[in-house]
Amino acid sequence: MTPPLPPLIWISLTGLNLLFQVFDGVLTYEVMHYGVGEANPLVAAAIGAWGAVWGLVFWKLLACTLLCMIFAMRHRLQMMGIKALTLTAAVYGPVVFLSFCELFLQIGR
Repeated sequence: MTPPLPPLIWISLTGLNLLFQVFDGVLTYEVMHYGVGEANPLVAAAIGAWGAVWGLVFWKLLACTLLCMIFAMRHRLQMMGIKALTLTAAVYGPVVFLSFCELFLQIGR
């Protein structure tokens, strides 16, 4: 059995992922005002059905809930939890960065 990881690692990874979700939601909403469409077909369908705000809020709340579930199960599935949180941060980090870049490009026009 592997020794437990310090709580700071878990809290940092979970907090970073939650922050990425918030930034992604806000930036997606802002970029959509400039005519850029949502690339995720599930989110796009929710936006089409419920509107931009509620479609984004639904999917971001679902993502945050799943991240909190990973955090809650950290004692039982330690290595899988760390890998899941690391993978999620590795995916959403560039997405947030590119969303910022797109927003600045749209504002500059």
